[in-house]
Amino acid sequence: MKYKTLYAVAIFILCLISTNSYARIKLITLPAREHIEIQLENENITIIEEERIVPLQKGNNLIDFSWHNTSIKPETIIFRVIEGKDQPRANILSVSYPPNEAALTWIIASDKNGSAIVRITYVINHLDKEYHYIAKTNADETLMDLNQYIKVINQSGEEYLNAQMNTGLAKTVSLPMRLNETQEFLNYHFENIPVDKTYTVNAAELGYRNRTQDKLNVLMHYQIHNDTQHNLGKQSLAPGKFRIYQQDKKGSLVFAGEDWGQYTAKGDKEKLYIGQARDIVVKRIIKRKNQQKINGNLKNMDILLEYTIENFKDEEVTIIIEESLEYLRNEVLPSRSQYQLLEWQVGKETNFDRKPIKERSNAQTIAYAITLPARKSGEKVVKLTKKLNINLKNEW
Repeated sequence: MKYKTLYAVAIFILCLISTNSYARIKLITLPAREHIEIQLENENITIIEEERIVPLQKGNNLIDFSWHNTSIKPETIIFRVIEGKDQPRANILSVSYPPNEAALTWIIASDKNGSAIVRITYVINHLDKEYHYIAKTNADETLMDLNQYIKVINQSGEEYLNAQMNTGLAKTVSLPMRLNETQEFLNYHFENIPVDKTYTVNAAELGYRNRTQDKLNVLMHYQIHNDTQHNLGKQSLAPGKFRIYQQDKKGSLVFAGEDWGQYTAKGDKEKLYIGQARDIVVKRIIKRKNQQKINGNLKNMDILLEYTIENFKDEEVTIIIEESLEYLRNEVLPSRSQYQLLEWQVGKETNFDRKPIKERSNAQTIAYAITLPARKSGEKVVKLTKKLNINLKNEW
């Protein structure tokens, strides 16, 4: 095996204990790598572990390790002797870095002559990985099959032939990495992942489809849960692009959209954007904004929002209405102080059938879920009207 940039030479010193003796130095080329593992499970760094069989002599052995023109991070290099039944027992006495060189030396004490397995571990830059996903949902959009791919780009200045890629899923993939080469492989296949399809409106974050008609954008997402109950949860999902396909009634796959997935820890949820719904119409109007003076410029604000919702689909769906209270306050009080605290409570005229969605509501946002009946053939679309009454406190 040829190594253009990374090489190591082991120098063995045998000291003769006598008054007129001197050190004799023997140069031996360090044998080729027996095993190379590229650890990809850490999303921020790439770790290399390589093993070699090194002949040691009884006494002190000087081992020199060099990495000219490569991207090894020298402060991360670790040298270990793997103990075996018939191997010499060896201890690291010291490590030193020659000045102005991409090299270091270890002094290794061995209790006898013999060959030892040594493991050299280090972090390397410019051996990068990227994740991307292919998602396929069934015709009724309730289940998803998901393929996770890893692309490895080697611009580290070193080549790793016969490398084993460790992806953290209790398996390794054999993949040679030559200089300036890019390789891609299927890391994992997940089947029958339950999917929640959601429809969401949010004037502050998602905006309006038609501002003059007060029609909000209705965004569609697939939501998946990264846990074992949903056939995931083996590890966190790395960020990467998702290409999403849906199976039609004939069994063919239709491209549904693509989105950039965020880092999703075990137990968390991933929300994937798949487009805008044109067959659900939501209008948002501020029906009332009354002021109640308290003292001087201090006042309370009584606000009534009205949402008119129509579902033109031939199926029942659930839509999520999110309201940013900071955005609402800016609409009714554009001249307020920039640093004023937001104090609010839900008023009595609110008529949503359910309580606010706990995981989507906080001090800045309130969210409700509404189930919309299906459009029946030959009948008019059912128009729902929902009201959200917000009382802003201590505004000035």
